[in-house]
Amino acid sequence: MDKEEQLLKEYQNNRRKFEEQEDDIKKFQRQGQQIADETYSEIRFLLSDISEDDEVLNDARIELANLGEEFMMNIDKEKKKLLNRQEEEEQRYRKELRVLKEGE
Repeated sequence: MDKEEQLLKEYQNNRRKFEEQEDDIKKFQRQGQQIADETYSEIRFLLSDISEDDEVLNDARIELANLGEEFMMNIDKEKKKLLNRQEEEEQRYRKELRVLKEGE
């Protein structure tokens, strides 16, 4: 296998890993949203028997919304990190390919 083929294979492997990581992030995002929805439903159900006052339910909803927002911010941060790593990999590949072709 020549250097160009080896470089391409390495690049493709790295891209595949990035795609898997991106899929994992999306899975965590879906799971987080599902957990938040289920938690809110459970809290609502539990509090409906206990409290005549919706203030407790409203406070729980607000807290859950805040936690969800924080979770989404962390997910977005991870997405951006992954995107930056993908861009760096793309630049590294193109640079090494250019250097390789210039050396021919």
